[in-house]
Amino acid sequence: MGYEEYTIDGLVPMFLITCVYIFIRIILILKNKRMDGYKEISRLFLVLYLVILIVVTLFPINIIIGEYEQRYREIVVNLNPLQFFGLLDADFSIIVRNLGGNLVMMIPFAILLPVNFRWMRHFGRVIVIVLTTSIGIEILQYVWQLTMLNVWRATDINDVILNVCGGAIGYALYYYLFRRVPFMKRFIIG
Repeated sequence: MGYEEYTIDGLVPMFLITCVYIFIRIILILKNKRMDGYKEISRLFLVLYLVILIVVTLFPINIIIGEYEQRYREIVVNLNPLQFFGLLDADFSIIVRNLGGNLVMMIPFAILLPVNFRWMRHFGRVIVIVLTTSIGIEILQYVWQLTMLNVWRATDINDVILNVCGGAIGYALYYYLFRRVPFMKRFIIG
């Protein structure tokens, strides 16, 4: 007996979640009959960021139905922060994409958290949320590898370290831009 492989692309869930969010916000705005456009933009950006983060880090999901006993890629886990999976031997564009992508990935998150939530306006809290989110993503990527939902992912401690560094940069940008520039203050909720 053979097997069939189905791929779930992240664009459909991204579109559905965004539409549901916008629908709920419209209902709440119509019910309350008041709206602050700047704050709605802040909320929408947070939701869009989270949806894109999920799509970029966890999709596509592959579902294999039937007998499939051959794993065509080994499980990749790196818990050594000094090991970069041979990135130093890789093409420069791959190095930039991997290292830069993981660094930049959490910058918007660390900006949007304190912008949207008053209790997140402390550096330590933002870093804990960024760290927890990053570790959660790496654990899910490991589970995806084990269950063969996405065999092209790798679990890497360096991703977590770079994500936390990006979170620190993002919080600094929030602290020095959003709190000090009058136009940017309009987007802060609370």
